[in-house]
Amino acid sequence: MGLRKDLDAILAEKGLGALLLYSESFKDVNMYYLTGFLAPDPFILLKKLDGAPIIVIDQMEFPRAQKESIVKDVRPYTDYDYLRIVKTAEEPKLGVMKFLASVVKKELDEGTIIGVPSSFPALAADTLRQEGLTIKPTFNLIEKARETKEPEEIKEISRVQKVVEEVTAEIIDLIANCQVGSEGELIFKSDGRREPLTVGKVKTILGHKFLDHWCALEEDIIVAAGPPSADPHYSGEAQDQLRADQPIVLDLYPRSIRRRYWADITRTVVKGRAPDEVRRMFEAVLEAKNACLDALHAGVLGSEMFNLCCDLLERAGYPTIRRGKQIAKGFIHGLGHGVGLEIHEDPSMSEVYKFPLKKHNIVTVEPGLYDPKIGGVRIEDIVEITKKGCNNLTKMEAQLEI
Repeated sequence: MGLRKDLDAILAEKGLGALLLYSESFKDVNMYYLTGFLAPDPFILLKKLDGAPIIVIDQMEFPRAQKESIVKDVRPYTDYDYLRIVKTAEEPKLGVMKFLASVVKKELDEGTIIGVPSSFPALAADTLRQEGLTIKPTFNLIEKARETKEPEEIKEISRVQKVVEEVTAEIIDLIANCQVGSEGELIFKSDGRREPLTVGKVKTILGHKFLDHWCALEEDIIVAAGPPSADPHYSGEAQDQLRADQPIVLDLYPRSIRRRYWADITRTVVKGRAPDEVRRMFEAVLEAKNACLDALHAGVLGSEMFNLCCDLLERAGYPTIRRGKQIAKGFIHGLGHGVGLEIHEDPSMSEVYKFPLKKHNIVTVEPGLYDPKIGGVRIEDIVEITKKGCNNLTKMEAQLEI
């Protein structure tokens, strides 16, 4: 079950007669997923069980929605007497909620159980219930459909992944071509001047390069070096200097500006000579990643994949968080997560995710090992699940020493 076309089956499974969204689509990925239309202000999407969806939107956005939305039935607020209804309320925002209720009452039969996402505005839900409508907040309704990617979604994620690999390679080349200062700091040339290579400088360069490809860094990406990189989500402070002979973790996840899909890659490199323990960690992580890629296929449980990774890393001599262990170093996070309109979405490959992966899921495979004394090593690919295996969308090799 998945894809937009399976929404009716999901609605029926949850005992719902309709689906209602009221939000903007720049930030609400579920609204964008169902409409393919980007708008900064809230609008209405309503879909009856076994019926085509409709959009109800203000007059300013109406012409553009008609041209751009994948929903074919687009209607202006004026079709539903918007101004008169809003003026009946003491507060304009409350009037808009009353207008929302009037649209729903006009389009749905009395007693219809209306599913709304968990992010649905509480004020809207209260107003709809006061108007006699049956509202049922739901969890993981649209998200379940989003887990299985359609061909055009996979194509866009692959496009952004190609961009992130190209830019990652350029940054690795920049690091590799640096000179090494007297205290191990990396020195690069900028506009004819020699200056230390800092995390802030790397992120600035990355931001410009991604924008050149019409991609953006919506979140603070990870450029972490040395012992602080033992914290998997330490993103690096602008003033942090990159140094030779220590691990540098590059975890980069840009998003397409127009199509909104994310990509994700992590590579760990050392400029110069990697310490023996870093090299050993790298080899264990790379072996675990490759073995998990070989074992992935539709039908395997996310928890089974996590346990396989733990088996391999424990066999190599490293502790893991399996069975709730509290550890100071070792493998301290899940194996992977879904990627799509959100950088972290289902399905997951963690100890608690006891659900089967399905064809056309897009997931990361990112084992890592961490030691507060020397830093972290993480290698991450992004793959499409297939019936008998997986299609690795990541073509970039992992190389430690540069």
